[in-house]
Amino acid sequence: MKTLGARSQKSEASRCGARPATARPLSAVRCPLSAGFTLIEIMIVVGIIAILMTIAIPAFVSAQNKTPMRNALQGVMEACATARAQAILSGSLVELRIRPQDYTFEVSPTSQREGAASGGDARPQPKAGDGHAIFTVKLPEEVGIEELAVNFQLLKDAEAVSVRFHANGTSDEFTVVLRSLHNELRKITLDPITGRADYDLLR
Repeated sequence: MKTLGARSQKSEASRCGARPATARPLSAVRCPLSAGFTLIEIMIVVGIIAILMTIAIPAFVSAQNKTPMRNALQGVMEACATARAQAILSGSLVELRIRPQDYTFEVSPTSQREGAASGGDARPQPKAGDGHAIFTVKLPEEVGIEELAVNFQLLKDAEAVSVRFHANGTSDEFTVVLRSLHNELRKITLDPITGRADYDLLR
């Protein structure tokens, strides 16, 4: 009887993938349960994912809606930087030509070479098609021009406006305020002494 019980215990242990235990009774030998997820655990995970998506989707949509203003701001800043760099490198006058009604900004070199820049003064507005643009940016449809001034003259309603960049790094005084459909306001200004552009978040 003793030998038969030990053999049965060994046989049961071998089926479960375990070593035979001589000191343990037959009832203590159990096969390990297979790993898995219960329905409740799966439902909890699905619920957590749903909550995270509810939080993340509005933030993602809001970020996408703000992209046009970021693109417009980056484009105008890049146009100003390009005009300044081109004026210094070429040693000649370069104009940033703006058409407020078309929402376009063009960097156009001129044939006027100069040593030192002169102060800003009133001058005829450039005509469409004058010069050869080396850089052009158009504002997205969701962004418009709220305010535009050159040398402290309000020119938002003008057909064409030019901002001059000189070979010594100076420029005209220039201010433009951009507004998006979401009422975001960004103010871009030029420092006439350095010709560098900067911006402020108004709203």
